[in-house]
Amino acid sequence: MLSDLLLLAPAAIIFVILLLLRLRGRATDSVPSEDTAPRSAIIVDGSNVMHWGGDPSLDVLARVLRSLETVGFSPIVFFDANVGYKVGERYYTEETLAPLIGVRFDHIVVVDKGVVADEMILQCATDLGARIVTQDKFRDWRVRFPHAAKKGVLVSGKYTNGNVKWARPLKV
Repeated sequence: MLSDLLLLAPAAIIFVILLLLRLRGRATDSVPSEDTAPRSAIIVDGSNVMHWGGDPSLDVLARVLRSLETVGFSPIVFFDANVGYKVGERYYTEETLAPLIGVRFDHIVVVDKGVVADEMILQCATDLGARIVTQDKFRDWRVRFPHAAKKGVLVSGKYTNGNVKWARPLKV
């Protein structure tokens, strides 16, 4: 019996390694890179911004995105895996969200369940040298991602009375 387990152990280890590599690849496959992101890219913490008006709302998020586009930005929006359950009653994919917020599906990333969206947001912003639209300060992540501590990287605002108000004027 013990000899059978010893024979299966290498196969089990290889299986776990391959599974982890596959999951790791899936989490980053759809994240825009320097080669695919527009020069005017700005990262949007969609799961955060959709709360700017109070209850989670894709309409509020869409208005924030239009405000960014008016200034000349090309938003890349990240969501936690549970976004569909926050604004609806089912899982939402990038393709589901695209028409609801008016952004191309390849500029939307819904992270896999169990993946920390903040980490992917910060990694993408660091890789692109881009700003991040959020109310989050990312204090727990600043040692690993010092880009977030740079002046002007974190862009905040609010949504009141049907209008987007930026904490500071925005320029591309």
